Amino acid sequence: MNLQPDEEVAKTGTFLYDGEVTCDIRIVRSPVCYGSGDYEDPPEIANDHERETFYIQYGSTTKRGHYNAGGGGYPTLSEAMNAAEAAPGIGSSVRWHD
Repeated sequence: MNLQPDEEVAKTGTFLYDGEVTCDIRIVRSPVCYGSGDYEDPPEIANDHERETFYIQYGSTTKRGHYNAGGGGYPTLSEAMNAAEAAPGIGSSVRWHD
């Protein structure tokens, strides 16, 4: 996952995959809250909106520095961090860099 124009990395860290493999994690600040794009969703869900939003990106289990999964859409950095720390299977292993 490459950063989009106007996006920036707000927080970085690591997590353990399967309790053994150190992987990267980062939270990206975006000026856009991306919608679902699904025509069956109401406009407030389907359409993109211009507002600061934080997304979690998870690093590859085989290649450090390569981000191949993500999610979220949180209104604050702290909410994104809390969501990452609560993620099933990895949350308790998340360690943020200063």
